Amino acid sequence: MPTSFVIWDHLLVLALAGVVLLWCWRFPRLIRADAAGTPGARLSYYPVEIGPLWALAVCVIALWMAERRPWGGLLLGASAPWRLALGWGLAAAYVWLTFWQRRNVLARPGVLARLVNALGSARPVLPRTRGERSGFAALSITAGICEELLFRGFLLWYATMWTGPVGGFLISSALFGVMHVYLGVKQVPRSAFVGIYFYVIAMAAGSLLPAMLCHAITDLVSGDLGYRALATDAAGDGVDRAAGDSVADSEGSARPPTTDTKERLAQ
Repeated sequence: MPTSFVIWDHLLVLALAGVVLLWCWRFPRLIRADAAGTPGARLSYYPVEIGPLWALAVCVIALWMAERRPWGGLLLGASAPWRLALGWGLAAAYVWLTFWQRRNVLARPGVLARLVNALGSARPVLPRTRGERSGFAALSITAGICEELLFRGFLLWYATMWTGPVGGFLISSALFGVMHVYLGVKQVPRSAFVGIYFYVIAMAAGSLLPAMLCHAITDLVSGDLGYRALATDAAGDGVDRAAGDSVADSEGSARPPTTDTKERLAQ
């Protein structure tokens, strides 16, 4: 065993596995609550994801400080200017593509309507109200920061110490996909694929920061599209409103939009 490991490293890995099991247990309850129309079900669920992610992220930082480990092990240290330029360039291209996709979807209400049918088991987590939209935004930012730290930072370091760079890449990417199994089996390969691109950005930059930004924007934009596709009010159903919102947006109207997604569109 590598001498740089301490017992807390292994306990953190087990804790992360325990969090995924918690979500696998809790998410079906959200599905049932959503089907029953239980008020506040989503707002009660979001902290179930947000809280553990921040707790684990804080534990990783605390462990690094206690063991006086180099921050480069988490891709949080200094990096060469050319690597930062490359990484941020890839991140900028990814962000541009994400917003380009969003614009195209909003310009074609039929595509947005089909997105509703494609959401599958991820639908219950998506917000239907403005309050839920804010909660989902907090979840998206949390995922961008904490999941990158945990998977492209800690778990990549942990797996690399055991198996080398290639094994570290494969294991951390696969585990990132598996972490999303509670959203449905189809989300596993999709999440793993997106995680690979985040890995490329982080490694190119020698820093997690560009990947954190891309991850957060991915979830925020897909959440925005989900909100537009699913949110309902007294005026009508979400798909009807989505069509109106896409027109209203192009005209600069202040009319409220319609629904949020977690990992779906970007994947």
